[in-house]
This record gives sequence, C-alpha cells and structure tokens, in this order.
Amino acid sequence: MKTMKEVKTFRCKDLGLECEYEEKAEGENELMKRIEGHVQTMHQMDVQQPETQEKIRKAMK
Repeated sequence: MKTMKEVKTFRCKDLGLECEYEEKAEGENELMKRIEGHVQTMHQMDVQQPETQEKIRKAMK
C-alpha cells in the first residue's frame, strides 16, 4: 500500500511575484518537477541554481 505523502502547495505570490500561478503535488520533489518549467519560462529563474531551489522550497506550504 502506498503511503500518503504530504501535499505541498507553491504559489508565485509567495516568492513576491505578481503572478497567479499555483501548483500542488505530493511532496517537495514532485512539486519542484511540476513548477520548474513555469518559473524558468515565465520568471527567467534558473532552477539549477541551489539558491533558487532553496527560495522555491521555502515558499512551499
């Protein structure tokens, strides 16, 4: 039986961006996969940079 991971939410607003984007996923890693394309394309953020990953993870609720 698969155990339930904690559902995490990310909103661009939580990074101080004027953007309505919001995404949810089970766990930080899955959420990061889902939002990578958006933050790279729409906000020109390099998700390969550890500082950027840390900022994004801190914004997850």
